[in-house]
Amino acid sequence: MAKKVIKSRSTPRPVTEVKQFDETNLSRLGLISAQERIAESYTTWKTSFDANGHDGELSCFSPAEVGGVPHGVDGDFVTALNTMYVEQGAPQDGFVHTTAYQLIQRAGFEDNGTNYERLETSLRRLTVAKYVIGRAWRRRGEGPNGWASVTFSYISQIRQSTPERRSLSRGTTLSVQLADPVAESIRNEYTHPLDIEFQISLKRPLARALYRLLSSRKHNEHDPLHPYQEFTVLVSDWARDCKLTETETYRIKRNLQDAHDELIRRAFLQDVVYDGRGLKATVRYVFGSEGDPTPVMQVLPDSAVVQALLVHQVARSVAVKLIKDFGEEHVLERLRKFETVIETGYPVRQRAALLVDIIKDQAGKYALSAASPAVKAASENSTARTAPVHRSSAQVADESEAEFYALPLDVQAARAVATLRFLLRGSGNDGVITRIHQAVLAGTLDGYDLIRQAGRAAAELKMQAFVDDLRLFAGRP
Repeated sequence: MAKKVIKSRSTPRPVTEVKQFDETNLSRLGLISAQERIAESYTTWKTSFDANGHDGELSCFSPAEVGGVPHGVDGDFVTALNTMYVEQGAPQDGFVHTTAYQLIQRAGFEDNGTNYERLETSLRRLTVAKYVIGRAWRRRGEGPNGWASVTFSYISQIRQSTPERRSLSRGTTLSVQLADPVAESIRNEYTHPLDIEFQISLKRPLARALYRLLSSRKHNEHDPLHPYQEFTVLVSDWARDCKLTETETYRIKRNLQDAHDELIRRAFLQDVVYDGRGLKATVRYVFGSEGDPTPVMQVLPDSAVVQALLVHQVARSVAVKLIKDFGEEHVLERLRKFETVIETGYPVRQRAALLVDIIKDQAGKYALSAASPAVKAASENSTARTAPVHRSSAQVADESEAEFYALPLDVQAARAVATLRFLLRGSGNDGVITRIHQAVLAGTLDGYDLIRQAGRAAAELKMQAFVDDLRLFAGRP
């Protein structure tokens, strides 16, 4: 088993704090076997099932030479690639640009030779394994007719800096192209929230696989504000969805027991209840109580004012509601006030929260004094005010800048890209974010300065000029 980097968080985040998303078809269909290990002779599986009132079919073939069908830690690398694809702007060409080291880290594994071998094996298997899906691949937004038939390998191609005959190493650069149906589904936002930090902290591959599968079942596509609290399924059908080789109920229960215990202990599940016998046996999963609304992933921007809020990391659903409740003129005026507040040196930890509070403020909490550039906090007790300690804008900027530059370079690049992906739209910009991501990684472009310029352009509604500059930098006038 691959050795995991153990994280300190013991329970899942509240859903409103989850910033990562996974593609839903992959989890809903269970394209990767949840089993940690399989026999090399397990080279194919085929299932049929009801897909929204019609017959759906699903099959996979992967030769013994690559270790059989995708399974175990393959799912960890798939989730990491999906997440990185979103962070890099979900480009039309489907490529994820990374290094072997970054992919190992993002999947939650330690930096050692054994895990590079596992990564190499997984990438090869995910390139060779072929899926044939008949009327079961969901296309978001196409209603009852949105069930497609597709054939693909999860990875279409891999470009790497070292010859294929040589093993992957820490410095190997990788350009991994996701299958067209997968990349298209992510761009169309057929996704669900997934707490990556919690996932990689789970001990066994089977527990992580069950967490991914159950997270997609918990997500309520039709009413994201109210996720499902329970999920009940025939044990035989669940074994099929998990792509387990066991068929007898007692063996299935035994194989899943340790994973169930870990997910209950870690509070993702409240209970697992079996009922019935034989082919009629069911398993009921009772999810742990979270109850927060689900955030919405947004790859493409909306209006200029929405874009401005997104740049400051305000969730799209919140941005849209603010504009609906207060109007664009009010939001824009408060956005400018927010920039002024920040420039005065007002101490703040969560900029998005401060911006939302300034927009909603009806009590004059953030009124600017004519005698002083400092912001007065109206929430202070009117009879016993304590003078707030304000830092200069230079101090605030220095601290924020130092915090950013203390991050690993790949995280700096991811943060810069996460900001810019809201600003670029259309096929003409396919390579722009990729070029910027590479430049930040190479140290030829300053990610912090880029984010700062994006914030200023957002506040002044000068997005187009800023985007034009980005396109010129990337060689796309």
